[in-house]
Amino acid sequence: MTDAVGAGAVDRKPVGLSGRDHERQVLDGLLAGAWESRGGAVVLIGEAGSGKTALLDRCAAAADGSRLLRCTGVQSEAALPYAGLHMLLRGALDRAGGLPERQLRALRGAVALDDVPAGDRFLVGAATLGLLDELSEERPVVVLVDDAQWLDLETVDALLFAARRLGRGRVAMVFAAHEDSVVFDAAPGLPVLHLGPLTDAEGAALLVGRAPDLRTDVSSRILGLAQGNPLALVELAGALTKAQRDGSEPLDAREIAVLPASWRVRRIFDERIRALPAPTRLLLTVAAADDTGDVALVLAAGERVGAAAGDLGPAEAADLVRVSGRRIAFRHPLARAAAYRGAVLVERAAAHRALAEAAPAAGDMGRRAWHLAVATVGYDEEVAAELERSAEQFRSRGGRAAVAAAYRRAARLTEDQEARSLRLAAASAAAAEAGQVELAGALADEVGQVSSPLTLARLASVRAALEHGQGRAESARLLLVDAASDVTARHPATGAWLLFESAVMAWDAPDPAAAARDTRARTAGLDFGGDPVHRGAAGVLDTLVGDAAGGAAAVREFAAYVVETRKERSLAEQVRLHGWDMLLGEYRTVHDEAVALERQCRAEGAVGVLPRALLRLARLRLFLGRHRDAYTTAVEGLEIACDTGQRHLATMLSGVLVVLAALQGEEPGGPEGLAGADGPGGGDRPGGGRGTAGRDPYLGVAPIPIWLARAHGLLDLGLGRYDRALRRFAGLTGGPQRHLMVSVHSLPDQVEAAVRTDRAAEAGRAADRFTPWARATGTAWAGAVELRCRALLAADGAAAEELYERALAAHEGDGRPFEEARTRLLYGEWLRRAKRRAAAREELTTALASFERMPAAAWADRARTELRAAGASPAASATGTDLVGRLTAQELRVVRLAATGLSNRDIGARLFLSPRTVGYHLSNAYPKLGVASRAALGALDLG
Repeated sequence: MTDAVGAGAVDRKPVGLSGRDHERQVLDGLLAGAWESRGGAVVLIGEAGSGKTALLDRCAAAADGSRLLRCTGVQSEAALPYAGLHMLLRGALDRAGGLPERQLRALRGAVALDDVPAGDRFLVGAATLGLLDELSEERPVVVLVDDAQWLDLETVDALLFAARRLGRGRVAMVFAAHEDSVVFDAAPGLPVLHLGPLTDAEGAALLVGRAPDLRTDVSSRILGLAQGNPLALVELAGALTKAQRDGSEPLDAREIAVLPASWRVRRIFDERIRALPAPTRLLLTVAAADDTGDVALVLAAGERVGAAAGDLGPAEAADLVRVSGRRIAFRHPLARAAAYRGAVLVERAAAHRALAEAAPAAGDMGRRAWHLAVATVGYDEEVAAELERSAEQFRSRGGRAAVAAAYRRAARLTEDQEARSLRLAAASAAAAEAGQVELAGALADEVGQVSSPLTLARLASVRAALEHGQGRAESARLLLVDAASDVTARHPATGAWLLFESAVMAWDAPDPAAAARDTRARTAGLDFGGDPVHRGAAGVLDTLVGDAAGGAAAVREFAAYVVETRKERSLAEQVRLHGWDMLLGEYRTVHDEAVALERQCRAEGAVGVLPRALLRLARLRLFLGRHRDAYTTAVEGLEIACDTGQRHLATMLSGVLVVLAALQGEEPGGPEGLAGADGPGGGDRPGGGRGTAGRDPYLGVAPIPIWLARAHGLLDLGLGRYDRALRRFAGLTGGPQRHLMVSVHSLPDQVEAAVRTDRAAEAGRAADRFTPWARATGTAWAGAVELRCRALLAADGAAAEELYERALAAHEGDGRPFEEARTRLLYGEWLRRAKRRAAAREELTTALASFERMPAAAWADRARTELRAAGASPAASATGTDLVGRLTAQELRVVRLAATGLSNRDIGARLFLSPRTVGYHLSNAYPKLGVASRAALGALDLG
């Protein structure tokens, strides 16, 4: 086979890069960074022919000395899970042996098609990161991905997860995608370069370099036709005859003025393909329908459509494809598009059928099923059944988007209406799990009548989740209530779960109490057969309508049931259902269970589930006064939530961070108003102010409004701005932002702010609302805080002192050091005003020490001010001697694990980082801690 170029044609070297100076500088810096252990990634966005592929070619040429991994997305393979990752990494799996066992199994299940499940697609991303890091030990690695808009969703998620966490690795990644692609819309954190049209001067320079014999007027005509598209410039010029280049023949025949420049290039490729012999055209159609690039497979399939190996020669001579060893590649994605779309339907169908028949018998069943499906017109139950089997194979490999696509296509091939509806329902559920919200809704709307109660329940849950995701919690609740009414008589257990889901939706309704009452009324006549889930739903509904005493027992019973039956559920379900006894203030018990779930997530590599577990842990640690741990947990959760595209969880994790910032005395104005470690107050942040080197801990994620409002209230209260604090807490406990748990926690704050502004009646009403909840839960800390509220309201000095003393006794060992320190602070203030300065100093000193340990700088300052007023001279803040406080959140996580003796590789597996990045964080942490090696970490107090 030859690589000849037709006589008289312009030299078809890679498209020139005239006018792409900025892009070249960015990419050169990216490649240089890989040599200097500064891993990074960038996205190129532009129309077809704008130079994306040429820039990738330039990167490939400039990557001399690096290991090059390259793949191109193929539209016909976009529904096959990990098809892109298979193309990219199949030749590098021999180096994967050093990965942690679970990551190795996941990667082999995804790429090598071993008979093992791939698992969480983000675990595959972590394994991809680990493999790239392993490969970079020898030399830097350059990863180039073209036509990323046609990659399967699983590959996109895995590669983006790895790209965001390259850290200090010797890896550079470049993605190129069409400007209409939405692949990177939900991928914040990666720099994007938009390739616009070349200027006339840049285009002219490109033409001079590629076609110096063009007459000036011909060059001007080409510039006008190309509209600044560099590939169009080169191909239009290359398509001219000698007479047209020298101006002796007009260009009118070559004008396609109504088409965009990229389509004009497509037309040129179309014409070049049409000029080929028929067997060559068929062989190109087969090659375009295939994503493996396997010459042997393409030729074997080509024989089935009447083409032979020798028929590939004319395509090579026309510079449409290039063959190297066992691989075949199209010269440009537009050439592939022209070869595939230029064929008629029957030719494309024949190509896909031939590929299915030529596939090895023990090969990828999913790929074979998809080729058969594309080749099938009309109904075909045999092919539909094979697609359904492949869908379950995709599920075992973690390919939720592929499951949806396979079931959807199977439904199109299904004539029986009931079977079709069941397949559409399965497709809708899988699409929802994959985050394809619009597709999930459209598929649910397509489902006709179904008789299965389980299918009805699944559809209701999908529709409700979609409604909730669009901010329509009330609509979601009603969907679930109606479904519960429809299925409970036939399947009580399923009805109970639907009722429970509706109770959860009532939680987020505009008026939770009214929604809960309505749910109870609509389901009052249903018989759930004593299902414990029904008891849990009833407890949540009772709690929402204000019956804390009635709801407490049922919620406690449900929480115990969830723990007892956890082995019957997936890990994702365990995490989702865990922790309802937080409603009862049972923070220490729930915390221990949450730690176990977090460890299980890490052990199983459940990266996508981990952010929810970390959210619960962060909140629990905040409630337990472990502010440094809450901060590091929330930062990690926020990073992973962003890296896995879970924006809703990210807003809630950001909410924890703004509350912690408020406790430190920082204005919680959202991402714009919050300083990082390098800004004001950053050095006082628990565990430092940045999660990973150079990453803002808030990552541009606005915190959930209800937690932002609470943060503002706590800051105002801590700084003594009582009027403002009272307005904040009044809104949280009774206004449109009312939320049960935030409301309950804000009632004691409202009492304090109201007392300080001489609004005793308002304070009394808030205390009266807190008391029933505190007594229903029976927790020691809630009882102590209730006594503190009563002490604030006491008009008699002796009564106030007794209540404060009882409150402190109740606080003893209650697990809420922040609340205990606040009680001591208020008691110390009361004692000082009562002229009992010595006693006041004792309480205030204890409170100050507690606030500093947490830390809670704003409240420590308040205690310090009171101590001075009581005649003491408290020492300045000890943050400068707090070694751990000098570390970033990521550094603290790393050194804590290193102190237990774990290797960099083990730590990386736990935190889903590359071992090289772990080493970087350790090397930064050592001088901050005053040690020279990990051996000395064990002697430090890293709490």
